[in-house]
Amino acid sequence: MTYSPEHTYVPPVPQPETPQEPQEPQEPQNAHGRVLELVEKVSGVAVPLAVGLYAMLYLGYQEMYSVFNITPEQAGLDQATIFARLLGTIVQVFLLLTPFVGLVAGLGWLVNKATGGVVGRGVDQLRERPWIAAAVAAVIAVAGYSAYFFVMGVPFLVDDPSEIQAVLLAVLVVIVGLLVPFRMMRRNRVGRAGSKVLSGVLLGIGLGFVLNLFMFVGALDIHANGNGNPILERVGFKNQWTRVMDGDGKKLMDGDPMMLLGEKEGAYVLYDCGAMKTIRRSIEGTILDKIELNPDFSEMEPCGYRLEEDEQPTEGQ
Repeated sequence: MTYSPEHTYVPPVPQPETPQEPQEPQEPQNAHGRVLELVEKVSGVAVPLAVGLYAMLYLGYQEMYSVFNITPEQAGLDQATIFARLLGTIVQVFLLLTPFVGLVAGLGWLVNKATGGVVGRGVDQLRERPWIAAAVAAVIAVAGYSAYFFVMGVPFLVDDPSEIQAVLLAVLVVIVGLLVPFRMMRRNRVGRAGSKVLSGVLLGIGLGFVLNLFMFVGALDIHANGNGNPILERVGFKNQWTRVMDGDGKKLMDGDPMMLLGEKEGAYVLYDCGAMKTIRRSIEGTILDKIELNPDFSEMEPCGYRLEEDEQPTEGQ
């Protein structure tokens, strides 16, 4: 038997080990309370909510001044002034919502501790299911569309729906048009971020429509009897009344108070409660006397009393 060199065993040459860079310890995926993650989650909803709320409050300003047959610009309010007032309103809304969110989070933490973490693990499992997350986003969308339908009506269907009709129509619209897209957006990270943005905008729009309703009702109350509501103060609307005199000091309109809506281009914009009309008077020929903010008109007769006097027939007719 001959020995073939092809079958000669050659031991492997040991290779030097390449030094590996030390890896930083990674936090577990289910860890909560990380600051950057918390900021990212909060801003992902808060910023779109603020944008939607601002847009609706701006429309509410237009509706509010339309009660007096003018626009905010005709009352001397430019874009910068409206933005500053509405920014203060948004800050107040977040100041009111923050304790509520904190209360809900605190109650959730207590329940989770009382159950030994069972509730927390259950919530994590529900969040990982796409249809559950899509359903939560759909509920937020229902809130926004319900407010929209109740305030603005349903185009081509119902002009003045009731609360139940608005909610039912919102549920129908969301199930048909948004539930499946919300589910499809849960497939990747970009889609999930888009779902948060869309939910935040819809929530801000719904909250804005509710505030718009109170703003419009408050403007109608001022137009009818001079008394507004606290929401108008929160959005920066000045319920300011004064007694008007001409340049010689003679009282106009028998000294009845008139609402100062603003001033523009050298003229005051005034609302005459007695005649229920908005007028402009030159600043040079007008003296404002006894200016009051949010006066009490509970004992004053409703606006339009001068119209009733004009309609009464004179003697001998």
